[in-house]
Amino acid sequence: MRTPTALALVVLLGCSGSDRPVGDLPELHPVKGKVVRGGEPVSGGELRLSADATGADWVINAEVGPDGTFELKTLHALSMKKGPGAPAGTWTATYSPPLTTNQAPVPVRATKPVTVAAGPNEIVVELPK
Repeated sequence: MRTPTALALVVLLGCSGSDRPVGDLPELHPVKGKVVRGGEPVSGGELRLSADATGADWVINAEVGPDGTFELKTLHALSMKKGPGAPAGTWTATYSPPLTTNQAPVPVRATKPVTVAAGPNEIVVELPK
């Protein structure tokens, strides 16, 4: 026989307010593209997307190839689950050039936000000159 306290506990645990377990990835959408400066592709480095105000524990990034191309991946920082693509939304893009032996790279913010839509995405990330 269930007591009212036990029943209340079952109801509370079953209604966490989220349909996604803690540490799970959001729905991801394929994102590939190119990073350019002055119309020319950059060579190497890393691209990272971030939201201005979010409590998400996601890391959205990609290695940038020698021809400026990239494919985004998302990592959940708590569970370490990862997957190809990025969640839908508008993001700030930051490019970090490759490391050199002379100095540490200075990250550069893209001139416009990046929008990821549901479904496949192909984007160009423009950097200031």
